[in-house]
Amino acid sequence: MTADLRAMRLFTVFSLGLGMLVGGVVQVVLGVGTATGVRVVTLMVATVAAVLVGLATIPLLLRAPDEATPGHPLVLVLLALSGAVWVLAVLPPFAGWGWAFTLAVAGGVLSCLVRGWWRATVILCCWAAIGLGGLIGVLASPRAAVVAWHAEAGAEAVVISTLALVTLLPLSAVWVQQVVLRLEHARRLASDLAVAQERLRFATDLHDIQGHNLQVIALKSELAERLLPDRPERAGGEIAEIRRIAQVALDDTRAVVNDYRTVTVAVEARNAAAVLRSAGIRCAAHIGTPDLPVALGAVFAVAIREAVTNVLRHSRATEATIALVRVAAEYRLTVTNNAAGVPRPDGTGLAGLAQRVAAHRGTVETTREDDTFTLTVRIPAPAAGAPGPAPQEPTRPTRRRGTRR
Repeated sequence: MTADLRAMRLFTVFSLGLGMLVGGVVQVVLGVGTATGVRVVTLMVATVAAVLVGLATIPLLLRAPDEATPGHPLVLVLLALSGAVWVLAVLPPFAGWGWAFTLAVAGGVLSCLVRGWWRATVILCCWAAIGLGGLIGVLASPRAAVVAWHAEAGAEAVVISTLALVTLLPLSAVWVQQVVLRLEHARRLASDLAVAQERLRFATDLHDIQGHNLQVIALKSELAERLLPDRPERAGGEIAEIRRIAQVALDDTRAVVNDYRTVTVAVEARNAAAVLRSAGIRCAAHIGTPDLPVALGAVFAVAIREAVTNVLRHSRATEATIALVRVAAEYRLTVTNNAAGVPRPDGTGLAGLAQRVAAHRGTVETTREDDTFTLTVRIPAPAAGAPGPAPQEPTRPTRRRGTRR
């Protein structure tokens, strides 16, 4: 669970617990002067018990929708205690609307555990029980008490309105948390889907390139096997052709792995930005190198794919940028994202990228400032007529503040 989700969960627990405690305290404060003797003691004890049971039901409200049911024993006990308090308060003489706060909380708790239109039904039934019960209690009370209730109609209206809001508080808090959890789950699914689509695209290209070569190798091998006893020279020619096709297949495989079929860096940047946007990450891409050599473009395309994969798999990013420009005598790729994940000391993607970049005498550098992760790839611009890149010793990406993922 991410830090934001943990904070959201703690806030929900705090708000629910505080609401139940405040409801119990207000109930006792408002009702303690309206009843006397054994009745008030019973009401106070039942109120305290209902509040404690209500606090115990909070973990049920934080579970997944299919894990908690309205028939849980704690929920039934809460409903029984709060209902008993209200019934005892309604009996003549009416003890006041203040004794309905635990019933309002219990109705809100029950509404969190049902689905669909049952939520509205539970809330309406709770309001009806409070309203009708209070009305019956007022009408059944002595005339002097009824006159007193009319005299305090304004204060009673405030209490009744507060009861209506208290009924909605548990549902609103839990509903917000459930929406946040669903959004986070959808974001993770989108990220996983984007990574899976990228893998599928790579696998499709590899299959398209190698399927024909492997089929030809299989057919020529079968032909050479049949020709070998009677026409060894022809069989030798077929075997030589098999060797040539196998070498071509090997070269194609290396091209797919290293250069991804020499897709231009501009196309790769657009595809990467589209993948990030499909995962809910705002992305701005800028490619300002119209004179970039094809060989270097293939390396930068690999760098962009590696960076985008890291963003999708190892961060909770909401924003990212991709920029490739020429600065003086070098080409510079910068990929940044916010909400960087925890550094992974066992990562190999950037190490493999550093090997490819080193072959062109370039460098790979990663930095992390607060929660912003930046990947910078620099490759010197080749001079006109210069020979191809010379083999270099594999190097690891330079890291600042432990940022390799």
